[in-house]
Amino acid sequence: MPTSPFGPSTSTPGRGTVHLKLLPPSTPTLSNLSYTYPLKLLPSTPHLLSPPVFTSTSDPTTSDSNSTAPTTVPLLFILTYGGGLLPPDSISLVLHLDASTRLTLATQGSTKIYKSPSPHLCASQDLHSHISRHAGLWLGPDPTQPFRGSWYAQKQVFEVEEGGSLGLVDWVTEGRRARGEEWCFGGWSGKNEVWRISGSSGGGDGEVQGKRRLVLRDNVVLDGDKGGEMHLVKRMDGMGIFGTVICMGPLFESLGQFFVDEFKRLPRIGGRDWGDGYVGELGNKEKRAGDRWRVEKDDGVLWTAASVRGLVLVKFGAREVEGARKWLGWMLREEGSLGREFGEGALMCVK
Repeated sequence: MPTSPFGPSTSTPGRGTVHLKLLPPSTPTLSNLSYTYPLKLLPSTPHLLSPPVFTSTSDPTTSDSNSTAPTTVPLLFILTYGGGLLPPDSISLVLHLDASTRLTLATQGSTKIYKSPSPHLCASQDLHSHISRHAGLWLGPDPTQPFRGSWYAQKQVFEVEEGGSLGLVDWVTEGRRARGEEWCFGGWSGKNEVWRISGSSGGGDGEVQGKRRLVLRDNVVLDGDKGGEMHLVKRMDGMGIFGTVICMGPLFESLGQFFVDEFKRLPRIGGRDWGDGYVGELGNKEKRAGDRWRVEKDDGVLWTAASVRGLVLVKFGAREVEGARKWLGWMLREEGSLGREFGEGALMCVK
């Protein structure tokens, strides 16, 4: 039998690596971009950013304001062949952002989780990200869509240095409603871990790792294999989508505070009547908020927001995917900082 002239392959299926550097004076460049089947990473045209505007209260000579800001934000699509994962497909992505870089990660559609022939065969996806000082990552994929009889496990770990920023949305749908699927998959689990790194020397080669402190461990487990009163359909109480939003760091501070403020302003029992019979003087902001609350009620949107150890955690659900997409898109566009800091590509998941 003839022998191959090539050496044995050392690549691991489904493995990807991304390293983003900032070239002088302020041009972000993907110095390392590699992937293996079934994972595919597709860079798109970077989005231009407007120059920073300093207010009368800001000091451009401070360390945070004077840090080199990128002029563009690369947009990177995470793709899989066939538009989804077929058990036992496994994807692992390692991401490193050097100091003062920014990156948007997105998908070109919902990630389908196909039926598994056995509960012991589970599709999985892991992401490990290191965000250096003054760097920022926005992870805005479309929701995952698990099919009937599918099993899926996801783990995302984020190491954020002091001054770094992290924003993400992580959501899952009930399945294919047009085919009668309502939370009838075998199991879906998603874990998000956020670690604060202190005392690091900054991004780049020769970096000295600092002390790690766990800030958040958010674990969602949807067990669709139980029957009776504990069946997932009954526990979801009519919701067709469930999701999480995390905002952390200077680039997402305004957005996180906006979520918290809007949640505080939600109508409460005994508060103002926002029905059609209300008569009174309202400002433009209150009118827009009142319109949004009525749309939330029509779409069955429920959500909550809380500040946790220096970040903002948002949980939301809606009867249908479009209702959740409409609500999240309104929140992101109304506040506006995501588009300014990461470009229009960051809003692809809500279009």
